[in-house]
Amino acid sequence: MRNLVVVLALLISVGSYGVLSASNVTVHMEDYIRQNNRQYEAKLKKYEDEMATFRDTYGRELRAISVQADQLQIKLEEATERLRPLELIDSWHKQCVQNYTASIPTIATMRTALTSCSTGAQNNLNSHLQNSVNTYNTLKNYYASNVKALFNDCEKRHPASQQNYTDCITAAIATANAYTIANQKNFNTYMQQASCAANTRINQAWECAFTTVHSTITALGVSLRLIDDCIANKLACASVSCTTGCKNHMVISLSENDFLNATINNPFFGLNSKLGCLEMKFKV
Repeated sequence: MRNLVVVLALLISVGSYGVLSASNVTVHMEDYIRQNNRQYEAKLKKYEDEMATFRDTYGRELRAISVQADQLQIKLEEATERLRPLELIDSWHKQCVQNYTASIPTIATMRTALTSCSTGAQNNLNSHLQNSVNTYNTLKNYYASNVKALFNDCEKRHPASQQNYTDCITAAIATANAYTIANQKNFNTYMQQASCAANTRINQAWECAFTTVHSTITALGVSLRLIDDCIANKLACASVSCTTGCKNHMVISLSENDFLNATINNPFFGLNSKLGCLEMKFKV
């Protein structure tokens, strides 16, 4: 009886430490596998955060162009508010305003030009990140399919050996870690390339915007100055752009008349009083 008890004890010992059931084999490694899965999820989250930061930075640089458009619109609206009342003073003021406002860009034209600058760059955002996105998707699929398959294979191959199962899982995770490192290098390279390409495209967008901003401000400044000069009667009005719209013209030569004398020949002698209007131009 004593010998039978010893034999039973030995069998129990072998059953506990020599050969295990499949469920007992995997349970000892669950925390280890779970921890590595959390690291895989953290790696993917890091990729997502980097690409989101890239998109946000890229978009913020381009959104600044729309701020320029808003500021220019305010300038153009202020000019319109200033010029509109001048047209109501008299025909001369109205004509001066009409002569030069045509060269002032409209708000719609300005906004269209600036929008095209930023839209062209914005449309390239996805192409800049395409390689990085592909690398992210490749790693995500690897974790979901390949790593899971490696773990399942270990369970199938070593259903009753704790040591063999442990070695198999450790080797599978080492393989996954090596794949992750290689993938990370590729991702970093593609993100650097995306950053360089984005910086180039943003610079092009800003150069495009600067051209529109500069031309708009210049045209606005010149037009306002010419209107002010015209109103102040500083122009000789010898050009077509300074015409009053009157069909009857008279040209008086400044060099052929002596305006230092108290009297000169009457330039209006013989004119019909029913002309209605007469535009005089002084020629040097």
